[in-house]
Amino acid sequence: MKYIIILLSTLFVITSCTGTKKFTKMGQKQEAAGLVREAAGSYYTALQRKRENVDAQIGMKKTGQLVLNELLGDFAKKKSFGTAKEAVYSFHAARDYRDKIKRVGVELQLAEFYVMDYNSAREIFLKELYDEGTDLLEDEKYAEAEARFKEIKSLDPNYKDANELGDIAFIEPVYDDAMEAFTAGQYRKAYENFEKVLGRRSDYKEAVAKKEEALKLGIFTIALLPYENATGQQGMDAKMNAYTLEALTNIHDPFLRVVDREHMQAILQEQKLQLSGVVNEQTAVEVGNLVGAQAILTGTVLSFDQNNGRLKTVEKEAYEAYKIEKTNPETGAKFFETRYRPVKYTEYYNTNSCSVAFQYKLISLKTGEILRTEIIEKSVSDEVLYAKYGGEGRSLVPAGQGGPNLNDRDRNALLQMLSARQTLTPSGELSNELFDQVCKKMSTEIGSVVNTIVK
Repeated sequence: MKYIIILLSTLFVITSCTGTKKFTKMGQKQEAAGLVREAAGSYYTALQRKRENVDAQIGMKKTGQLVLNELLGDFAKKKSFGTAKEAVYSFHAARDYRDKIKRVGVELQLAEFYVMDYNSAREIFLKELYDEGTDLLEDEKYAEAEARFKEIKSLDPNYKDANELGDIAFIEPVYDDAMEAFTAGQYRKAYENFEKVLGRRSDYKEAVAKKEEALKLGIFTIALLPYENATGQQGMDAKMNAYTLEALTNIHDPFLRVVDREHMQAILQEQKLQLSGVVNEQTAVEVGNLVGAQAILTGTVLSFDQNNGRLKTVEKEAYEAYKIEKTNPETGAKFFETRYRPVKYTEYYNTNSCSVAFQYKLISLKTGEILRTEIIEKSVSDEVLYAKYGGEGRSLVPAGQGGPNLNDRDRNALLQMLSARQTLTPSGELSNELFDQVCKKMSTEIGSVVNTIVK
């Protein structure tokens, strides 16, 4: 392996050297033929491969300076006879070329008077951009105005109040859209646009107050009522209630508010009322109205089944490999021969499973309409299949027809079984996973309903 690495390194060095010499010679021929730009390109490639190439450095210095002078000449023409914008960007082209060549170790000369001329052209161009931007801003052409102020920022990040005006050009149409949505009762759209405004400027006009007001007016409150339990197994309703509350909370929709049994009880106690253990749809509407909800969520755990498996075992035949020492009768050399003796090992199998059926209803208190209802049926299971052997597991091979099965795939499968997981996930954990899946599915559907209602 060491020799391979050395060989590859040597080949890389040889290839690099060959490449840099090749491009250097090509550059020299192009330079002799008066092809200055092409020669500069070849010298540049040579130096990319080996910066210590002296011939390429010399060639690059000469031809690169000629190319740079040509670019600077173009800048001078634009400065005298073109626009300020043309002059600025032609200078950028020259400066970028100088910086590119510098990255391969060659310094090109850019006279100071060119920089002074550039600064003069840039000031003229900045003023033009600023005047255009402010005019566009006054005409409420916000996208075009923002583009001007962005260009100013790229040329001079601290030019006058261009940054602030650029913010206004971005913010003002978003703020207008937010106010329009707010007036139309589209509180989610208004809220999201006010957030965009505040992300750019935290003190812009009335954005903070209006965002809070949009949230207050658009809030959609769901009263989560105690579920019914039709399973005959105690606690299924309370468990589903708890997972529902967690799933709805994790939607992270600022417009969704959930009032659970504990909070409802506190609200009702203020009015000297009690929340009974069983709430039907008629009393649910009354309770929902009392706690200020726009909808109630009711549900029934229709069925729940939990199966704890019984461990099954089966004894299997196999072979154990062992070695015996033998002597070659002709040479006297000792060697080992692999032999196989029949043995038995035990396979174990077990499974746990849970299943549930749950129906929920989301009912509007404004119209009495069922906004969403569904019966969700889910099941989860876990199983283990493993083997145990009292001897050396690594020597075990499965039995084949009339002897040991030496197929690698079959032997690896047996070895994996010997090291496989032996502990089942407890049925209690499976039921938790099951209830979590059911409530997450339900909360996703309810979240979609709320998104449709609160626009």
